Amino acid sequence: MRVERDVEIDRPIEQVFDYVADARNDPRWCPKVLSCDQIEGDGPGAAARYRARHRPSRLKPGAELEIQVTAYERPRRLRWREEDEDGVFDVTYELEPTAEGTRFTQRSEIDWKLSRLLRPMAARMVPRHVDEQLWELKRVLESR
Repeated sequence: MRVERDVEIDRPIEQVFDYVADARNDPRWCPKVLSCDQIEGDGPGAAARYRARHRPSRLKPGAELEIQVTAYERPRRLRWREEDEDGVFDVTYELEPTAEGTRFTQRSEIDWKLSRLLRPMAARMVPRHVDEQLWELKRVLESR
C-alpha cells in the first residue's frame, strides 16, 4: 500500500527539516504518537534510532514502534523504516522551498502484517491519519 500527501508550511526548509528529523518531536505533531525516545545515535542524524509508543487505532490503545533513519539528506530528504506488530512502513519526507515557505511531502510504502480481513480498514484509516499529521505539523510550526 502507498500513501502520499503534501502540505505547504510557512517556514524555511531548514526549520521544517530540523523539526521533523528529530523523532522526539513526533508526539507534538503526530496525534497517534504518545511518546518517542532516542535509543541510538546522538540527536537527529543518519545513525539515529527511536522507540515510540503510539495508538494505531481505537482498538489498540498502545503499541511499540521502532524507527530507524535510513536516509538523512538535510534539508531535502529524510527516510525512515518504521516497524510495529501491524506492518513495516517505509516513510519518506521530501522538502522543497517555495515562495511561501516549504512544500513538505510524506510518502509511505506499507507492507502489512495484518490479516487480509483487516487490511481494507487500515487502507481507509492510514490516509486520514497522514492528513491529520500534516495539518498538525503545519499548525505547530506556523504557530512558533
